[in-house]
Amino acid sequence: MTIIKETVLNLKVGLLVGTLFFICEKATAQSFIHIKIDASSNAIPMSPIWRDHYENSLMDGYGSNPALLGSHKIYSGGTDFREAMQVLKPRYIRISLGRMDNPPDTAYFSSNPNTLRHLKYEFYSGKNTLDDADDPENYHFEYIDSAISLIQSIGAIPYITMDYMPYTLSRDTIPEYQAAIGLIYSLAYDNSIRNSPPANPAVYGRVMYHLIKHCYSNFGVTYFEHWNEPDQQWLNPIMVKFFWKGDGHDLYDAYAAIANQVSADSSLANVIKLGGCSFAFYSLYNSIPIYFLQAVQQHRTKFDFLSFHPYSDTQYKGGYDTAKVELAIEWRNRFIPGAELINAEWGRLDTNTDVWGDLDYGLNKFRHIIDMLDRGISMSHEVCLFDPDSYSDNFTSLGMFRVGPIIPKPSAFVFFNLNRLNATPNRLTLSSGSNVPVLAGISDARDKIVVAFPADTTNDEGTDVLLEIRHLPWGEKGYSLNRYEVTEASCEAGLPYVLTSSLKGSGDQVFDTLNYQSIKQSGRLIIWEVAADPTCSADNLQRSGFKIFPNPTDGDFSIFSKNQREIDAVSIYNLSGRQIYKDSFNQSQKRVHISTDLPPGVYILKIQSGKVNTMEKFIRLK
Repeated sequence: MTIIKETVLNLKVGLLVGTLFFICEKATAQSFIHIKIDASSNAIPMSPIWRDHYENSLMDGYGSNPALLGSHKIYSGGTDFREAMQVLKPRYIRISLGRMDNPPDTAYFSSNPNTLRHLKYEFYSGKNTLDDADDPENYHFEYIDSAISLIQSIGAIPYITMDYMPYTLSRDTIPEYQAAIGLIYSLAYDNSIRNSPPANPAVYGRVMYHLIKHCYSNFGVTYFEHWNEPDQQWLNPIMVKFFWKGDGHDLYDAYAAIANQVSADSSLANVIKLGGCSFAFYSLYNSIPIYFLQAVQQHRTKFDFLSFHPYSDTQYKGGYDTAKVELAIEWRNRFIPGAELINAEWGRLDTNTDVWGDLDYGLNKFRHIIDMLDRGISMSHEVCLFDPDSYSDNFTSLGMFRVGPIIPKPSAFVFFNLNRLNATPNRLTLSSGSNVPVLAGISDARDKIVVAFPADTTNDEGTDVLLEIRHLPWGEKGYSLNRYEVTEASCEAGLPYVLTSSLKGSGDQVFDTLNYQSIKQSGRLIIWEVAADPTCSADNLQRSGFKIFPNPTDGDFSIFSKNQREIDAVSIYNLSGRQIYKDSFNQSQKRVHISTDLPPGVYILKIQSGKVNTMEKFIRLK
């Protein structure tokens, strides 16, 4: 099916003239959010981490237990996959060198050593010697080559995790599955071969060096992560030593063997980004990551990034634990200052029926993305792109897309629309009140501004929002403003967004207000795009066709139509965006008299004439 329908609903179109407010008529909400942006402030580069994802099934498709239901079905060759990726626009996709979370057939959890050593992931068939490690005939890169080619074909960049031990290099070559894991086919990676340390770190380092050089020389891949959650060592008895059978000493020796090889090659040393180890924060007193990082510091080992998994099923609905992030930052600052911080996996893993298929899941993820940008995270691999099997609803599994066919869930529509920020890669500072996350960016040419707001659920009377952008960098040349919204209703209709307001005006400031209410007890995504538009300059726009007299006023005043335009309704707002007066006319008027008892101050007058709203300021004297 087509992922994006180009049809959008243009629900409200207004014209903003001069430097005046556009105010929404809803005024009974109990809360008020004022987003203030100074477009002249210094902007800092903003990494598009909303475009980073994790997916381990791109090459092997979807399906259930292959022992019962047969081999899996491939989805990556279909047009629906291509269409979905074209809209999602992934930047980095994290893939494993050979680890399989959802094995496609029974061979992957076999107890037959001969079967295991001939799986397609086995890129090295030589002996555990340096001579064999340097023999090109012992390498078979077909699988990783095809995975890299697939990712690059959709415009994304591979981020490769070296998280399984080649069979002939492992310290343990006899498969021994944990009893509980043996019953859970989807976690049958744990066989004491794939997750054991290398028998000879020097040979292992040489083999992985050749892998890295091959991927870089042939495909330009630069990011290589060593291992995945080696500190799953306690708390959960099923997961104890599930990904790594060794200790912190073994982990460092294996990593250092690779790092030293890469550092010794002048063609790779300055271009390859090598790091790790996707720590899960589950070893006693975090002894494994601390030992590892201390060794990296002590030996001055090449270490370009620290990766970690701040999963949470309880702290936040989006599956993100700030305490773990803060700990990772503390480790980076103490042991490896200057290293990148990479959130290599995050999301909700608990089986649930009220999160994965809800728009709020995507909105919460966006809130966490803003927090990560605040903390200097350079990548954020959201888990995960696709459901592991074909399900009839959005809530059964954690993927952003259902499969068989590929259908976007509501959270996917959030990420689709965050791509509007791709054109504005420089982050603007703003104020929005306590605990109200908002993200704003400006283009390199400083001719476009995008503001994205994950609006929370609200009460029955709704929430008022006022956007205020001052000091537009293009001055008096004119601007156009479009406001887009994503709601549960638009997602159900298959619409990527709804265009809810379109304004034009001149001057160096712009305002927009709205009142929104929850739909199906969910929030909504609100995005504003403001762009320079020379056709909207003061010289090209029709001047206001109304005159307020007297202005300033002691109380009463009149509104005159200077060009015979009729007046349908008049509203008055204070500078906080609150409507304090409204009057509609049964018959359109060309002159109206307003009598009010307002306290002294500055007010905004909204004059409705047909489909055009005109804003004027007036002053009430003492």
